[in-house]
Parts: sequence; C-alpha cells; structure tokens
Amino acid sequence: MNTTNEEILSEKESATIINKCSACGASADYDIESGNLKCGHCGTIKEIEQDDKVARRQLTDSIIKERTNWQSSVFRCDSCGAKEVLDKKDITSMCPFCGSSNIVDTKELAGIRPDSVIPFQITKENAIDRFKKWIKSRFLAPRIFKQSDIRERINAVYTSTWSFTAETQNSYSGTLGKTVTYTTRNSQGQTVTRTKINWFRVNGQIRENYIDYLVQSGDRISPAMFSKLKPFDLKLIKVYRQEYLSGIAAEHYSRNLETCFNDFSNFVRADLRRKIMRRHNADQVQKLDIKINYTDRKFNYMLLPVYVANYAYNKKTYNFYVNGVNGVIVGKYPKSKLKLALIGLGIGILVVGVAVVYYLIS
Repeated sequence: MNTTNEEILSEKESATIINKCSACGASADYDIESGNLKCGHCGTIKEIEQDDKVARRQLTDSIIKERTNWQSSVFRCDSCGAKEVLDKKDITSMCPFCGSSNIVDTKELAGIRPDSVIPFQITKENAIDRFKKWIKSRFLAPRIFKQSDIRERINAVYTSTWSFTAETQNSYSGTLGKTVTYTTRNSQGQTVTRTKINWFRVNGQIRENYIDYLVQSGDRISPAMFSKLKPFDLKLIKVYRQEYLSGIAAEHYSRNLETCFNDFSNFVRADLRRKIMRRHNADQVQKLDIKINYTDRKFNYMLLPVYVANYAYNKKTYNFYVNGVNGVIVGKYPKSKLKLALIGLGIGILVVGVAVVYYLIS
C-alpha cells in the first residue's frame, strides 16, 4: 500500500462495497471453513485472491503526529440504496433494510487504511463449543450460567491493532544494587541472618530489535483482555482485502498511531530495564537513565479475528472473548454465592476440627 498520510473523510455521501454472488446476485459472505466467499442463498463459492506478502510501512515522525478529523459519515447501501450513518469505529455494517453486508471502501475510510488481516480460522460453532467446555470447568460459576445458550450473544469481530517493528541502539547509566544475605552475631552472641544492598555504578550500550509487537488500537476490548488473548499466529497474515470482512463486523482504530507507539515505547523501555539489570546481575535500582535510539521503525495496521460474547447475570454484563485463530478464551464470570458460602463453611469446619484435635492431644 503506497498511501502513508492520513486522509480526512469528506462529508459527501459515500457508497459502500457489497460482495454479490455471481450466480444469483445475492449477498456473498466470507466462509470461514473454505476461506472464500460463499453465497448464503445458493451456496456458490467464489475464491478470494490471497496474498501473504505483507509489507511493513516506514514509521516517520510526520505520520505519528498527523491527526484525523474523526466524524460519523453517511454511507449508501450499494444493494438497496438505503442511507445510514456509520460511526468512525465501524468498517462494516449490516444494512437494516435489506440485510446486506456493507463494507466501507478503504478510499472512504478516515485516517490510515488497513494493511493486513488474519482471517478467522475457527467457526462460530467451534468457538461456542470451546466456550461451553471453558465455562463448565469453572467450579464457582452458577449452574444457570453454565447452562445458558450464548449462540445469539456471540459474534465475530475484527479488532484493529497496530504492529510495531523496530531496531534500537541504546545507551544507559545509573546506579544498580545487588541484595546479599550474610550471617553475623548480635550483642547476645546469637547467630542472626541479615541482608544488605551492595550498590554499584553502571553504564554501557545495549542493542535490541523488536518484531511485530502488537498494540490494540480499538476500544471495545480492554488492553488487559487483549493481552491475555495473544498471541495471534502472524504466519497466517494476509494483505488486506475487503472480502475477508464480508458478513463479519470490523472496527476501525480509535487509539491513534502516536498513542499506541507511546505504549510500544513504554514496553521497550521496561524490556531494556529488565535486560540491563539481568546483564549486571542486579535486583535493585537506585537510578537508571536509558536513552532509546530507534535506528529503524516500521508499522503495520492489521485486523485480528476475535469472537465477542456477552451475558447478563443479576443485572451485570459479563464479556468473553475467543481468539479466532487458536480458540483461547478470556473473560470474567459470576461467582455463585452459594458455592462460595459452602467453601467458606468447609474451611471453617476444617479449622475448627484441627483446633479440636490439637487441644485433645496437647
């Protein structure tokens, strides 16, 4: 992709893209099992031209600092002509009038356009089966929660992510310490164990390279949950084509490149700090100054596959996420008050029992 500058989306009415079946003209969506487009009406399969030669883009200061005039825009459904307002976060939508899957053309997208995508590898049915096994293994989850049907509450979503690759040549200086343990005698002549920190000055050079470090740029999955969902198999990455999004929701980035690159830089600084301490066999830091120098920086704007599910229990919503590549599941679930009470009661009985036995034998 040659374009590197962010483009402001004009307020004119814009058309979306719909993938139509060549046999019957109905809407064709991405079929996860075949990896191609499939007509939901007649079953016709259309192959997608796949390209796995994804190129990283050079990350310059001008690209990092650019701003986009984010705004909702009016798009026209290419199937029935209906107009709808799409939020800045949306790349795909279902037309409320004809049900067609509309995809925003990259020429019409605000800001930086997607470079790549990892297509879904597991089906919705597979994700549901994995979720059922996962929740059944959670002993504290309420029985009604384990037996709930999430089929209508789980959806495939492409979440937006920045991938950063960098070469760094860095210098550092400071004061580190090593905790040592020793034995001595106190004033009563007893042997006692004490600890002290031996401080020492350090300085030097450290060179590290980072390849495809992922920073989530959407806001519908928390950073903590996204971190637990990783890794995604980057060997499956493809050059972005709108066909992969047909029938699947996709979010545009809401956290800009500068914000996410700062997150990456914080990770690099923390990683260098750990490696410098390990180099000098230190476990304490009094002061450590690290000057990071990026000799090369690249980025890639990619879309990653995630199944998003939610369930309401006792007026509280719980969110779950399934990695669309390897099926890893993360999320929080409600705890049964009855089970917690029984566990507490059991622990209480055990403690009392131990106390009684101790009393009888003492």
